[in-house]
Amino acid sequence: MADNNTAATTRPIQLKYYALGIALVWTLFIVLALLWNYNAEKSGTFEAARIQARAAFEKDVLYRRWNAGHGGVYVPVTAATPPNPYLKVAERDITTPAGRKLTKINPAYMTRQVHEIAQKDYGVQGHITSLNPIRPENAPDAWEAKALKSFEKGVPEVSSLDMVNGETYMRLMRPLVTEAGCLKCHAEQGYQVGDVRGGISVAVPLSPFVTIEKKGFFVFSVIDGLIWLIGIAGIGISMFLLNRQITHRLQAETELRQHEKLQGVMEMAGAVCHELNQPMQAISGYSEIILMEIEPGDPQFSRLEAIKNRSTAWGTSRAN
Repeated sequence: MADNNTAATTRPIQLKYYALGIALVWTLFIVLALLWNYNAEKSGTFEAARIQARAAFEKDVLYRRWNAGHGGVYVPVTAATPPNPYLKVAERDITTPAGRKLTKINPAYMTRQVHEIAQKDYGVQGHITSLNPIRPENAPDAWEAKALKSFEKGVPEVSSLDMVNGETYMRLMRPLVTEAGCLKCHAEQGYQVGDVRGGISVAVPLSPFVTIEKKGFFVFSVIDGLIWLIGIAGIGISMFLLNRQITHRLQAETELRQHEKLQGVMEMAGAVCHELNQPMQAISGYSEIILMEIEPGDPQFSRLEAIKNRSTAWGTSRAN
């Protein structure tokens, strides 16, 4: 009986430890899932910024190709667009019949002005550069110089995070390959079609993408938190039901053992009564014979009569 009570007492404690272990495993799984989501969001942020930088580069290449295909375009001379002193071509500056002064914009000049607009309106920085620039302002910085040298080794693209003016940017650079239209300005530098003559670097601010990343990670955190709570609740309910089932089972087993013990005691008592029945019958018979042989006034008559009545009553109760 003591063993049963001990089992019934320790079983819920064991289940509590099991539930705690399962809860810890479940929590670890959720934490790992949350870390995976965080890394995925972070990688997605970097890739999204890199894709925007590639799109900016490809846009630059397209309008540069359009400009070069037309041999440059003429625009009015203004304070923002003075004649390009580094452009050594015939008819760089012309005057219309109406007296309006025009200057030719080559692809490089056009790219610089587009980059200025992009930086002012969208914060996207661009820089056309080369290890052998015609315009001194096109000289590369340390990051760009390293990228340009890697292009000479056949690397098609360089990108990484970098700090620009105290802010994190995704910087990307691809080489500019010399095309036929480029030789009008760069033939004197010895370039041929297919040569890498420089590159365009694009710097995209990471802050807008980080804002989107934080919102996405917050949503994932809330979802994972709800899933964790549902899992913990499920573990608690399951353990409660299992504990109740085990308790009922232990109670049933205890009642069954008690019933079996009681039944055994009754069977043993029956056997004892059976063993005593024959001697009691003999006592009753002998008492009756003796009573027949003595007178009622004999002092032993009442005692023998009492013995006979008790033994007869035993037999009668046993028969019932």
